[in-house]
Amino acid sequence: MFTPLLVVAGHELRSRLRDGTALLVALVSPVLLATLFGLALGGDDDPPLTATIGIVDLDGGEFPASVQREALAVDELKGVLTFTQLPDEAAGQAAVDSGDAGAAIVFPAGFSESVRAGEGGSVSVLESPEAPLAGVVARSMVDRISSLVEARTLAVKASLAAGVPVEDVQLFVEENGADGPTLSLSSDPVAGGAVDLAVYYGAGMAVLFAFFVVGTSARSLLTERQNGTLARTRAAPIPLWTALAGKGIVGFLLALVSMCAVWLSSVLFFGASWGTPAGVLLLLLAHTFAATMIVLLVAAGARTDAQADGFILGVSFVFAFLGGSLVPLYNLPDWLQKVALVTPNGWISTGLSDLAAGASTAAAAVPALVVTGIGLLAGGVAFFRYRKGLFA
Repeated sequence: MFTPLLVVAGHELRSRLRDGTALLVALVSPVLLATLFGLALGGDDDPPLTATIGIVDLDGGEFPASVQREALAVDELKGVLTFTQLPDEAAGQAAVDSGDAGAAIVFPAGFSESVRAGEGGSVSVLESPEAPLAGVVARSMVDRISSLVEARTLAVKASLAAGVPVEDVQLFVEENGADGPTLSLSSDPVAGGAVDLAVYYGAGMAVLFAFFVVGTSARSLLTERQNGTLARTRAAPIPLWTALAGKGIVGFLLALVSMCAVWLSSVLFFGASWGTPAGVLLLLLAHTFAATMIVLLVAAGARTDAQADGFILGVSFVFAFLGGSLVPLYNLPDWLQKVALVTPNGWISTGLSDLAAGASTAAAAVPALVVTGIGLLAGGVAFFRYRKGLFA
């Protein structure tokens, strides 16, 4: 059963190496572009990232002051983050609009007292698209604040439900671990701009070119259908899926080599770190599999190799844009950031950013599983489409 598969795969690999497409598309182009991005954006000579966040403290309580102290104590934000005090929300919006602050956090009146009483509370963030780092840090702080508010509210409600007298609830909650605000941003993947843009765009080029590399093998299926090779293959005593699987395997291996080459060149040439090798490899394997299945599915709807090229090119760049391979996700509108999660690129960009910022290998598990699921879905549909029309 596997001998015909190996024969088809071996023939496909020899063809790709002989015509030079494997060398150009899989190695030269992605590594060259990643290197250019590294020279333009990477290195230790880049100006340091900074973020100025305005604080509109209409509350005057301990909570806003404590949050600022905790944020300034985070190692990743030292020398990066600056707070500026603003009198009201209008001043905060003016500071953001003028560029004096990249973002502003507004604490409403009575916020600290409301949180202490277990009644909840909310803060708002004013952002500027011109200062994405400040916006990301501000949103991260607000996310932490929201978590603390929810925990405090839940603790108060649980205490009341357990029969603690109303006058004793606040003291009881504080004595049992919810005694005030604390904040830690050290695990945040964008704290202090920890992800080098050279790594970000290098990974983006690797993810993008994986589609192109697999496309060369998918296109050869259509070429062989036109010249009659597939019809002769069908007459042989081998399974129908052999030609599709053989070419898919070669596309998968060449795309994986391409992505690993970009990864290795980034490490060797610029000393960049993409994170834990096991986590990075897991994400690269998942994306290569998904890209292979998606390209085969797209090519299944083409009637000629030229048409397949157009389909693959369109899908590759749409996924690259929506998924953060060409434009960082935090620069996209919120609704597009949600759309990114329907593409493998979006999950891989998120996973690689987390790893590059110091997350453990476990951070790659969910993105890898989701992307693999996308690949399985696309691969199943592609197989049935090819089975129906590949030899027509």
